[in-house]
Amino acid sequence: MHSETTDLAALERFFEKLALLPKPPPPIPNLFSVAGPGQNENRLSNLMAFFMGGYPGAPHWLAKALLHALVRRGQFDHEHLQQIDWETVTTEREAGSWNAESETTKRLDLVVSGNDFVLGIEHKVWASAENNPFDAYNDLLNSYGVKAYKCILCPDDAKQSVLAPANSAGWPTLSYAALLVSAYELYGQDAALSSQTKWQIFYQELLQHLSSIAHPTEEKTMTKDELLFSLKHFNDLHEASQRLEQFEQELMVEGKSSIAAELGIDINELTTNKKPENWKQARVWRFIPRAWSKSHGGASQVCLIYYPSSESEGDESIGFEVRAYLESQESNDPWLKETEQAFLNITPVAKQPGCSWYRDGGDNDTWYEVKGRWLALSVWPREYTKLGAMKALGDLAKWVNEYAFEPETNKTD
Repeated sequence: MHSETTDLAALERFFEKLALLPKPPPPIPNLFSVAGPGQNENRLSNLMAFFMGGYPGAPHWLAKALLHALVRRGQFDHEHLQQIDWETVTTEREAGSWNAESETTKRLDLVVSGNDFVLGIEHKVWASAENNPFDAYNDLLNSYGVKAYKCILCPDDAKQSVLAPANSAGWPTLSYAALLVSAYELYGQDAALSSQTKWQIFYQELLQHLSSIAHPTEEKTMTKDELLFSLKHFNDLHEASQRLEQFEQELMVEGKSSIAAELGIDINELTTNKKPENWKQARVWRFIPRAWSKSHGGASQVCLIYYPSSESEGDESIGFEVRAYLESQESNDPWLKETEQAFLNITPVAKQPGCSWYRDGGDNDTWYEVKGRWLALSVWPREYTKLGAMKALGDLAKWVNEYAFEPETNKTD
């Protein structure tokens, strides 16, 4: 039976092999994913409207591509498409129709119209279609007095909460991928021959952006080298995952102990999440003292945030941030404002002897969430190691307890 030291040495050699794997090429960035609408449905619809002729002088490329995609699916007449005068085509955003039953105006995301047709488009990126008033949309399209077409445009992995209501309402769905096939096929005869060079570039960026979010739930796949490596070293990977789980449990136990020691309470008076949460590249343990849960909003807590980092001041490859979240039942509670100001007053902007934490000195030191009912306080451990993080975690919990939850006489600035 291997000794613990032998096992760890074998794992270390495995990690050395893992580090030699070639890195996969990064995804090609595009303007709209980096600085544009991202996956915001309204802003993305605004961009689509522009390239559907939504403004004077704007190209109609995307509208034409969408209609060609519908023709392929038998949802638009091919001869009708060939007769369209694109100079007369316009696109509206949030076209509305008064609904007498609800006494409200129901709005359709995109309406493309010409002399003898109208196309209604409901755009879905993440949202459900369960509450969409499709009958009102149909009334709106019929009010144009021309041949009416309709579709729901959505990423390829559309949820059942989109597909089922669409099918029930008789609205066909059209995937981004189907739209992109037509867009790229038509690019050479439409966009490429246009003299509007600026719009050609932006249109390419938009198509690339749509391609990047076409599969929002699709997992990234391995390269061939990564797959072969994983198959060969599955046992090592399994052991590494078990040790990672043990390590994260150790962080939770140490965090509890540090907070309990500073508050003078038993560790059983602290609750935590069952597993660490995923925050983008970080992992998070939440700690809620029982005494805090009995006042104000009931969910005030301190958090240990950790992530891969090469900036540790010890022989470690992990970084730490410590936060406190204070919850109130009301927005802009003076209690939160006072606590925030006291925190800013006592927390140094740079590392200082005698204080186990410090702050950046900018807008990321404190902020409000949940309509002003949550106050976040963010600090960095003065000693950027696990030991320093545990010290900062306990000390921050102690300060929050004394200032925000103890009697008024215990407060100090």
